[in-house]
Amino acid sequence: MQAKNLCFYLSDHGFGHIARNIPLIAEAVRRIDGYVYVVCGERHLEFAKANLLELLTPEQSSRIRYRAGHTDIGLILQQGTLLVDTAALTDACVQYLAERPERAKQEADWLRQHDVAAALCDMPLWSISACEQAGVPLLYVGNFTWTELYREFLPEHIWKAYAAEYRKIQRGMLYALHNPEMLEFLPRAELSETSLVARPFHPDEIRAIRARYTCPIVFVALGMSAQFTQPVSVEGVEAHFYVTEGVPLTGSNVTVIPYSTLHTQDYVAAADYVITKAGWGTVAECLLAQKPMALFARDSVLEDRTTIRKLEQKKLGIKVTYEQLTEMSDLLEQMKQITYPAVPEYHNAAAEIVSKLLTLTEKAILL
Repeated sequence: MQAKNLCFYLSDHGFGHIARNIPLIAEAVRRIDGYVYVVCGERHLEFAKANLLELLTPEQSSRIRYRAGHTDIGLILQQGTLLVDTAALTDACVQYLAERPERAKQEADWLRQHDVAAALCDMPLWSISACEQAGVPLLYVGNFTWTELYREFLPEHIWKAYAAEYRKIQRGMLYALHNPEMLEFLPRAELSETSLVARPFHPDEIRAIRARYTCPIVFVALGMSAQFTQPVSVEGVEAHFYVTEGVPLTGSNVTVIPYSTLHTQDYVAAADYVITKAGWGTVAECLLAQKPMALFARDSVLEDRTTIRKLEQKKLGIKVTYEQLTEMSDLLEQMKQITYPAVPEYHNAAAEIVSKLLTLTEKAILL
């Protein structure tokens, strides 16, 4: 056991970044005697804490320190659509970049005061400069950077400002399905590829979900997209549908899962088929549980295009349009053709990522 303090800087854009770091945080706190600091949005930290309390002993949980704050901009969408609101995103990024130098300086002071030996960054730009100023080794772990995404629809001076920060990164681990374009903006980094991470599945809960129905189970998670506002009846389709709130499938064979549900990953694992947006976190859960996927894409977002292209090449998923939901039986027939290899291609890489992070604490001591 190592008596060192670690810090996780996590994007508060959506819940995918905090969710995929939960197994990393749990692994880290089990392997050190020091504190693990987690920096993210307030609601995101509440979500993480609820999950981590189940995974850790009381003593381990007591060594996690949560620091709430807005950490990232991400993407801003036009109201009721999946289209990027370029004007609003531009304004938000200009303000974010203007605040970055002072925020990084203050964070560097905090890192020194709390004797942090190494940090993990999953997106927040200012944490890169903060760690550089404090002399704290930083490990960037992700499947994209904002630079290659922003380059497609933001003014040049903004995405180049992001690029300048990412170019400071010296060490990184790239998740499976990562954007190849991100390599352009990590020229100084010692990089290694890793697999996937996801919250652990709960076998008893999965069996309980499956035991409720003898027909195929379909998990549908689409959010509140305005492109899917008209109710679609699946009455008569030979399947039971578990859907997240905001998915307007109708029928006696539809069960709505409330937003408050903590372990949505168990519905992924219990399902025979998954229909969802192309978010990396849900895709990772599907791959680890070996579930056929039909994915909706934001065609204007490079990350989504990359994820779907790679899955289609491997024949592990298909792209779906909203219109195809009206022909649900045909869609499920298509998904039946998706099969996984006998030897799994992907694994949960939490242990190897944390091992890499801990090697940086040893280097910090040598310095």
